[in-house]
Amino acid sequence: MFSHFLRKLGSLVARPDPAAVRVGGLVWHPSPSATDLLPLLPTLFTRPSTVVVKENHQRTILRIDLPAGGVFIKRSRANTPRAWMREILRPPKAQLEFENATRLRAMGIDCAEPLLWAETDSLWPGESTVVTREVAGSVPLQEYLRDSLSTVDRRTIARELGQLFARMHAVGVAHPDPHPGNFLVRRDDGPRLVLLDVHAVRFGPPLTWTETTANLVLLNRWFQLRANRADRARFWQAYLAERTRGADPLMIVSNTSGPRPAARLELATAASNRRFWATRDDRYLSTNRQFRKVKAKGIRGHVVRDLPDELVRAWLADPDAVFTRANVALLKDSPSATVVIADGFLFKRFRLKSRTDTVKNLFRRSEAVRSWVFGHALLDRHLPTARPLFVAERYRAGVPHEGYVVFELVPGAVELPEFVGSASFAQLRRLCETLGRLIRMLHDRGLSHRDLKAPNILLSGPERMPVFIDLVGLAVHTEVPAKLRQRDLARLNAGFVQSPYVSRTVRLRLLLAYFRAWPAMADDWKTWWHAISERTEAKVLKNLQNGRPLA
Repeated sequence: MFSHFLRKLGSLVARPDPAAVRVGGLVWHPSPSATDLLPLLPTLFTRPSTVVVKENHQRTILRIDLPAGGVFIKRSRANTPRAWMREILRPPKAQLEFENATRLRAMGIDCAEPLLWAETDSLWPGESTVVTREVAGSVPLQEYLRDSLSTVDRRTIARELGQLFARMHAVGVAHPDPHPGNFLVRRDDGPRLVLLDVHAVRFGPPLTWTETTANLVLLNRWFQLRANRADRARFWQAYLAERTRGADPLMIVSNTSGPRPAARLELATAASNRRFWATRDDRYLSTNRQFRKVKAKGIRGHVVRDLPDELVRAWLADPDAVFTRANVALLKDSPSATVVIADGFLFKRFRLKSRTDTVKNLFRRSEAVRSWVFGHALLDRHLPTARPLFVAERYRAGVPHEGYVVFELVPGAVELPEFVGSASFAQLRRLCETLGRLIRMLHDRGLSHRDLKAPNILLSGPERMPVFIDLVGLAVHTEVPAKLRQRDLARLNAGFVQSPYVSRTVRLRLLLAYFRAWPAMADDWKTWWHAISERTEAKVLKNLQNGRPLA
């Protein structure tokens, strides 16, 4: 930030750019290779080939076909107090993008070629624009990774990404927002990677190990959830091989005590992700790109942005209507909740069981709102659950009463106990492996279910992939302690203690799969097995004393 401030001061005292051109209230600064574009500036934004690629409150990205080839135009607006003050203290985003891209290309780091940048013809912050040449034959890295890549392509792109970051770090370049959306893949040459969105790139001396870890954690946060460990290891090996070609001090980290550098990076990434997720709960209850608030007479709620307005209006008009229809599939009807399937959705109504619940809801989130928040918390963590689409509460005298949640249906859903009763031994083994690893992911991503009984796990689709449901009691932690992990596992284990279909060996396989998800802890499985057995016996005895069957 201080270097940006110095650049701002430098631009204020620098001589005027002799190549600058004033057109349409903007001052344009061209690169030497963009002089042929200057006659096109008066009609640049109104050409018939203009396509809006992305648009939000603070920026618009356009693609335009010109005689010399396609270009991208990024228009940044200083239309918030924070953005306005930022441009008082630093150059406009367009200028930073233009100058940083020019410098990166001179350093041998591939990025989109900058052609022109423009600022408002005023002393005050306003709109700034940068024009870059289209990179032919390229796609965003995020889109490229969504394709069904071959093993060779996956290995190649992991190595390319590792080598690119090593070259950047070795010359003192750090990208503060290195998610896959900020890279292009040139399919016609490799694949080769091209850097985007470089206005905030930092320049300095070669990165130290601490600085390297901090930057790679930002990149790894995305890949730790979507790429397998083998591909992440290939990235790290390529990074080290490229970074340590000369006498780089980074090699010292290989001889330090404690976990190896790759393991430390993985642990730091997991911790960073948990901190990031913990800040997002309020996002599900505000208006933004994904969610919005809704209300009607005596009703307040939240919906996902992609839900059709006609459905929102119908559900807000009378949330109870679907529960009184004759053509719905009733799944549950108890004093606390009613669950039905209708019109391709699952509807759940929460009732207040006592007057004390009304008082409690004044000081905590209601069951309906917790179901909404925790459902999206699981989805943010790439954990399977039924997606909540709509949540609403009836208010009387300013106090929430009945709550309503609408979920997407889980395709081909079968409850875990139902599947177990008809599964072969081979199917049970596969299920133990999948479910054990999934529960480990749930815990490692900072969540404990607190009611992890068998009916709260559905198996979806022909592959019978587990899906967590009934998330009202979910708890969010910075780090889930061992006793809470054991409690979740014991609750699931208790439901199968008396099952004729699930042997002790099968239940033990699930625990071993839980530990295989993080091999460093695998030696401790016997201690955990004894602790889970004790908790299971206590749960069975408690239910027996209370006359409640185990689910």
